[in-house]
Order: sequence, then C-alpha cells, then structure tokens
Amino acid sequence: MYEKLKQEIFNDVCGYDNVKDELLLIKSWYLNDELLSNPSVSLPKGILFYGEPGCGKTLLMREYSKAFNCPKYIVEGNGTNVADEVHNIFVKAREDKFALVIIDEIDLLIEKSAQSLRVIQQELDGIDNKGSILVLASTNNFYEIPSSLTRTGRFDRKIHIHRPDKESRALLFTKFLTEFGISLENINIEHIARSCGHITCSDVKAVCNDLFLRCGKNASTEEVEKSYRRVTEDEYGNESEINKDIRVAVHESGHALMALNFKDNFAFHSAFFNCDGGYTVINETNEKEDTVEKREQRIMISLAGYLAEEVIYKKHEVGSYNDYQKAFDHCTRLVERVCIKGIGHLIPRYQDNGDRFETPEKRKRNERLVLSLLRKYEKKTRKYLSKHKKELENLADKMFSQGQLSYKDVASLSL
Repeated sequence: MYEKLKQEIFNDVCGYDNVKDELLLIKSWYLNDELLSNPSVSLPKGILFYGEPGCGKTLLMREYSKAFNCPKYIVEGNGTNVADEVHNIFVKAREDKFALVIIDEIDLLIEKSAQSLRVIQQELDGIDNKGSILVLASTNNFYEIPSSLTRTGRFDRKIHIHRPDKESRALLFTKFLTEFGISLENINIEHIARSCGHITCSDVKAVCNDLFLRCGKNASTEEVEKSYRRVTEDEYGNESEINKDIRVAVHESGHALMALNFKDNFAFHSAFFNCDGGYTVINETNEKEDTVEKREQRIMISLAGYLAEEVIYKKHEVGSYNDYQKAFDHCTRLVERVCIKGIGHLIPRYQDNGDRFETPEKRKRNERLVLSLLRKYEKKTRKYLSKHKKELENLADKMFSQGQLSYKDVASLSL
C-alpha cells in the first residue's frame, strides 16, 4: 500500500513501513472532500511521535510535513515567553485554509514553560473537526507528557518510533555504508543486521563513520563489528585492563555452545574478555516472535556459563550469580506471565481482567515452581554440555588463545 508515495516522501527514512502506511493514510483523509464535508467525522488534531533519542522521530516528522502542500509553522521555543509564541503561531495558522504546526521535543517546551502546556491544550481544543490545522510533535519522554495532552481530541494519534528491527538495520547499514563510499564486497550485511542488535538509527551512522575513519573504503564484516562495539559499548580493547582467565573462556564458551544448539531462534555473535571478566553477545534471529520455547531456550543459554565451569572444573566461580539471577528472572516470568507450572498446568486467574491477587501463600508456591523449573533446565543444560564437552574445551582454548570468539569460530562446529 502507498509503495510509490512512500518512496517519494520517505526516501531518506529506512524501514518503519507500517508507520509510513499509517501516516499516508492520515494524509489521505485531509484530501477527501467527502470526509471533510461529513459533520459526523472528526479528523485527528495532533500526531505525537515518541521513542528513544536517535531513532528518527524528527526525520520522519520533517519528511512527512513535506508531503503536505500547505503553510507550515514551527514552534521554536527560543524566546522568553514561550506561551505567547505558541499562541501567536496558532493565530497565524488559523488564517490559512489548512496548515501544519510542528513542535519538536514538546517535552522540553513544556519543561521550559509550564504555562505553554495550558496554551497548547487550549489551542488543540480550539481546532475544528474539519482538519483546518494538524499538529505534529515529537518527544523522547512519552511518559513525562501529561495525559491531559495525549488524550483523544488533542493528540489523537500516538506513534511509537522504536529501535530499528533486523530488516531496517540491514537497510540502514547498506544506506550509510554506501554514503561513506565503503565497499560492500567483503561485508555480510545480513550477519551485521542480525548481530548488531539494540541499536538506534543514529548509532548505525556512527558505526559507519567510525569504520570509514579507521578503514577507509575497504572493510570487512569483523571490522564493522569492532566499530559497533566501540560505538555502543565503549570497547577499545585495552589489554592492560583485561583479565584473561581460562575459566572465563570456559564460561563464555558455554553460552556460545548452548546458543548454537538453539540456532533457529538465537545467533551467537561474539565473546571476548573485558575488565569484568568476559562478555558474550547473542542475538535473537526473529525479534518479533516470542514463544514459550524461546523463553525456555533463553533460560538454558543463561545457565550454560556457570554449568560449563561445573562440567570442566566440577565447580563454578566466574559470573555465576549474574547468570543464575538472569535465569531465575526468566523462570519467574514463565510462571507468573506465561502460567507454566513445569508440568503443563495453568495457574488460575483470579480476576476477569487477567490480574492475580498476590498473597504470601501464592508467592511461596510460585517461588517453589520457579526453583523447580530452574532445576529442570539446569539438568537439561548440564546434560547437553557434558555430551559436547570436547567441543566446549576446544572453544575455550580458542577463545583463550585468540582473546575472543567470533561467530565463524562457533559456526564451524559440527554438532
């Protein structure tokens, strides 16, 4: 839907197809004379773009505003009297048949002038239902915006601009690498998009910038990953701060080996030594899908670190508490949210809306269920690692000698 229009209007915006479709649908309402003349129909007065910094809210808003052939008024908020500035802009906008009012980072505007909140609410209330003015605004802190402003009849559409998914990351990396003139010949875009997770649009550009500064126009997949760690984790590989311990290598190799066992849902990216001991990066292959099976696999991946130490050394020391706590938290969510008891029964719901009454007895019972699940997954994880003890030792030796493990090291294993 709207494929040609999306390409024309949002040419510089990668991904977010559903958001683009929704925005173009809203625009079409303002061009529909039948809707405009229908007294029963109310068009949106405001669209609020929200999400983390660096995800492209301002870019989306700016490109969308270009799609409208009408006067556009931008609230700067730079003057001493912000409330008067807001009011005067709406006065000018009402003089036109149709106009856009654009407010970037509306949360900062409200923080700067409390009176401006009241003025914005009054001006939104003063917009008629025939679409004479459309307000576009953005915020990094949606939950700090008063609900009185985001209610229906004011900002009628709230659009979450989330961090880019894998497909969008692939488009972004291709776009920015090409813009920097970096050859794609030795870069596996699909792998980079999968492994460089939890990243913003601006982070992707920063990674490509760092890559170009260090490598010029010729770079490899591994060099992209190094730039990714430098940008997102401040990882500069200061050897003087790194504690290379074979136990750490065994621990991280356990996580890697277990992730390989669940390669349909998880992809091992890398493991390396750092000042805290070691760190393993594992990404989901399908970020949009969440199943009970995937949750169970996530628990076993968490447990695999300290259980790998048990398999090799008959005891565990490195990072055990953090791994166990993470697995415990995952098991708790399985019991309380997914309603697993470990034997397929359901925990009954106590209210029609799905909430459960909390009592000390139920809390204790759930804790027992969580511990029971943990023992179950520990047994399965230990059994798998024991079966593949030789591969575990080989991975640990490789990590210790190289100082890290790459996805190629793990992918080369045949289990």
